[in-house]
Amino acid sequence: MKKLIISATVAAALGLSGCGGEDTLNDVRNEANQDPAKPFARIVFDPASSDLNIPNDLLMIPNGSFFDFTLNTEGDATFDPSNPQHALSALDGWSTHHPFQIRVNMPDSVSLDSQSAGAGAIRLYEATQALEGDSATCQAIAAQAAAPGLPCELGEELTWGVDFITQVSDAEGGTISVVPLKPLKAAQGYMLVVTDELMDSEGRSVRGSNSWELARQNPETNPLGSAEQKQLQNILNFFMTLLGGEGFAREDVSYAAYFSTQSAGTVLSTVKQLQIGRFAQAFGAALAGGADQAAAMQAAAQFLPAIPVSEAAVPDAFSAVAPGVLGAQTWAQLGALGLDSCAGLAAGMSSANPQIAGTAQQVFGQLGAFCAASMKQGSITLPYYLSTTNPQGDWWRAACTNGAMLQALGQEQVASLIAQGQVGDNNLFCQQASQGQLVDLDLSVLGMDDPRHLTKVNPIPQAQSEQNIEVQITVPDPSFANMINAQLGQPAISKPDSGWPVVILQHGITSKKQDMLAVTGALSLAGFATVAIDHPLHASRGFEIGGQPVNASNGFGGSATDYLNLSSLLTARDNVRQSIADIMGLRLGLNAVVDTTGGTVDLDGSNVSFMGHSLGAITGTAAVALANNSLGGDLANFDGMYAMNAATLANPGGGIAGFLLESPAFAPLIKASLLSQALPEFQQALQQYMQANGIAEVTPELLTAFYPVFESQLSAEQLAEANATFSSFTFAAQTVIDAGDPNNYAAMLGASTPVHMLLVVGDGGEMNLPDQVVPVETSLPLSGGKPLAQQMGLPAVNSTTQGSGVVSFLEGTHSSILDPGPSAAATTEMQRQLATFMATMGTTILVTDTSVVAQ
Repeated sequence: MKKLIISATVAAALGLSGCGGEDTLNDVRNEANQDPAKPFARIVFDPASSDLNIPNDLLMIPNGSFFDFTLNTEGDATFDPSNPQHALSALDGWSTHHPFQIRVNMPDSVSLDSQSAGAGAIRLYEATQALEGDSATCQAIAAQAAAPGLPCELGEELTWGVDFITQVSDAEGGTISVVPLKPLKAAQGYMLVVTDELMDSEGRSVRGSNSWELARQNPETNPLGSAEQKQLQNILNFFMTLLGGEGFAREDVSYAAYFSTQSAGTVLSTVKQLQIGRFAQAFGAALAGGADQAAAMQAAAQFLPAIPVSEAAVPDAFSAVAPGVLGAQTWAQLGALGLDSCAGLAAGMSSANPQIAGTAQQVFGQLGAFCAASMKQGSITLPYYLSTTNPQGDWWRAACTNGAMLQALGQEQVASLIAQGQVGDNNLFCQQASQGQLVDLDLSVLGMDDPRHLTKVNPIPQAQSEQNIEVQITVPDPSFANMINAQLGQPAISKPDSGWPVVILQHGITSKKQDMLAVTGALSLAGFATVAIDHPLHASRGFEIGGQPVNASNGFGGSATDYLNLSSLLTARDNVRQSIADIMGLRLGLNAVVDTTGGTVDLDGSNVSFMGHSLGAITGTAAVALANNSLGGDLANFDGMYAMNAATLANPGGGIAGFLLESPAFAPLIKASLLSQALPEFQQALQQYMQANGIAEVTPELLTAFYPVFESQLSAEQLAEANATFSSFTFAAQTVIDAGDPNNYAAMLGASTPVHMLLVVGDGGEMNLPDQVVPVETSLPLSGGKPLAQQMGLPAVNSTTQGSGVVSFLEGTHSSILDPGPSAAATTEMQRQLATFMATMGTTILVTDTSVVAQ
């Protein structure tokens, strides 16, 4: 990661300017660098020149008087959301699982001793910062120095080799990577410590920077000269005092930094509470008024996101799927034979005409299961927290004034602003939603610009609109289902008295809800209804802005990057969060299905499971984990309205930014997009390529095709420069997107829900490759499909097994759960496993065809 920009305000707070003729830290550093002796390798810590190792919560020191517990990485520049470094400023902490670097300034002809950069040399502790600690010690430190990033207590030490590792990634250049092997806790403080056991190639301890060594001295015995220098010395003294309790002498520590991880999940948990809140309030009021449970439910039902259901444009999934599978010509020929409907096929199979009978039997054998899925259509209205007018450049904002700022202002000033009428439209809502903790103030009267970033102390998002979203619904048709089940030797189905159990289906990136019809045949045969919606900015939920489509689904004129937004990482993060929120909203809506078909739709809203593919499995990991996580308190009475019995996840991956940069499908486009902004040589080469090939317009397809050509022509030095750009972007992108990354929800899901994961690992040959869209494994230990399965605690399964597990396939592709083209055997096995896992409420993974399963 390139060095960050520190504002003048932060620099002043860190004591980085000279004062009254005293030596500055710059003076000391310059004098040390002129030492004629052979210089030491020194860990980077030079706030005066805006050069800090990150993560580091010193960057939370506010730029000016506004404080909201977010990082301050844009310095004094105007906030630019397209700048990944600036985007970090909207966050309340760092990534829980992405590797970070410790940079060391290396003298000529000296390198790092790679063997020394292990346990003992680099240590990591859980910690608490003073502004958040409840103990007397923390409160005393907070009163003495009311600044973020000051640790007051150390907790458990993390274990090297179990929780994290460190490795020298560039011995000559001075770079050490700290690599988590397990995600760090969300919203948790940590103390990173580098000791004198880290050595250079000369056998000498790597030292702290000159600024560090000066400021780490005991202020009681060696006070620095100016007030500003003493302020930095006092900050580091808090570090040294804490570490002294762990047995460290001051001279043992060459670097220490406190950092916080993001509060991943806090905002989405708040969204869940907002979804159920008004219903819960009305339900409680009805009970208090003397109503029984049934009457209270009826009285409160108006506050649920109802799903009115009507007949669909086509009668069944066969009519929707078959034309695309068979092709227009074959479909027309079937129509001429009267075989373009399920009723026609059923009649045709017993026709006296051998041509008709044979054709009908062939088509029914291939696609007849879809006749068991009767099609319906519905809609649901859910809050939309993204912009409808700037869908590629805006992101989720807080509805309320930040709690940290309210505390800084104090009760008297807050009350005064409210009395003056300096409040916003959300003031009553904020107080009700936060139980009086938050309000909506207009801080402009105090000369403050409130960016309304969502954080752990400001977790209530502002809904920008309400979206009426199409809901695709299938319901089992027992007559067709049982005809096929009899042929397959499977048990007959019938509608339970409580209604059909439901599986929520969620499609992948560039796909659409209709593509999920591919699994409805198998699920209908097992007696399951299905519901599906489009992701934001996909298919029916795209936009047209200035005559240009903003739509990530194939065939709608946009690009995958309309959703995976490289030019606004905050928007990309919140596209993911909106997907997660919508899945939870759809689950809640299943408690309020309104059948207008005359009784053909009877769904059991208390018996719901989930199946997601690709992006749908990625967002589904968080959605199901949060849905099955108790609301807590009085709201816990409504946990069942969100409950999901089981989840099948097809080809997901955690560590989104990392795996995208190693995805054969997406990496060329992403890398080309980044270099087009960062490398003038790329733009020049692209223009030459376009002219030579008569190409007039830059498209995603062009960038994807051109990048490998460009990369093959780079020198080693140029490739290193490009890779540095990619690495810097990946760090920022993963940090920003962390709040929606499945890594932060995997353990929660594995602990609460039976999970069946499908991965395509290939057989090692050229014909059966591993997943080319979401890599099964990457160069990062917590990025990809297998690491996500490990975080869920899923055992590898290669034979029929009770409980959760991950099944790895030797054949198939990323979309084989839907598309039998690459391997019909793999698709059949995947869908059979899906249906059985759902039918057994997540208790059994049935493995039938072991020839396609890795042993």
